[in-house]
Amino acid sequence: MPVSWESLTIALCLGQGLSIAPPPLSCLLEQPSAEIVGWNLEPVEMERLYRLARSLTVRVRARRNSGSGVLIRRQGQLYTVLTNRHVLTAGAPFLVEAPDGQVYRATRLSGVAFGSWDLAVVQFRSATMYAIASLGDSRQLGVGEPIVAAGFPIEAAPLADRGFFVSHGQMALRPQQALQGGYQLGYTNPLHQGMSGGPVLNRRGEVVGLNSLHAYPLWGDPYIFEDGSRPDSALRSVIERSSWAVPIETFRCLTDPKSLKC
Repeated sequence: MPVSWESLTIALCLGQGLSIAPPPLSCLLEQPSAEIVGWNLEPVEMERLYRLARSLTVRVRARRNSGSGVLIRRQGQLYTVLTNRHVLTAGAPFLVEAPDGQVYRATRLSGVAFGSWDLAVVQFRSATMYAIASLGDSRQLGVGEPIVAAGFPIEAAPLADRGFFVSHGQMALRPQQALQGGYQLGYTNPLHQGMSGGPVLNRRGEVVGLNSLHAYPLWGDPYIFEDGSRPDSALRSVIERSSWAVPIETFRCLTDPKSLKC
């Protein structure tokens, strides 16, 4: 049976039915806005997604800028992190803060051609074993399906766990054509500045997108499709109040087209 946010929060914060040490991490999930309905994940499932997101998400620092990233590959002691290109525009030096708080000097990988997509990759070395994300396919998401978004806001969000923050919401829309930058996954989760590059996860815990643009940006007009056209007023109103991600299959098709039907 679906549970309300209120009953879910009470159950988690009182530790009902959960064998975890206080304070329960799911107490740190942001409450959805009043327009979000149908969130039907059980408390234990939400707790699992929170812990999974925490293990996969890193903070990515560039000169005078900070964002988030996702651990996507481990080759021996070499780790690869996927993030947004705009997170790195401030330039080197690049640093990655791992889930355990360790900070590593990172190198931007320039050999991958992402074209106009708002994607970038950095790498660092560590002998520590960190979790690696399982990559999904956002094309399998239906409108209204629950998703979580994670990252490290520049300004500490309410109830954030050492700077780490998770919000939950639903898949809102997927236009046939991506917005400039490759933004094509629209969802209701609230984002904060600094969460760019962090993961969007489906209920199975697979990364299906990369946080890239929060609702109602304060400057510019990012709502232009790749072919230069603009949405009509009705569609634009939906687009403006949605958060946006680059679908993970964009990255997968650019780097390993045999892994999906691209």
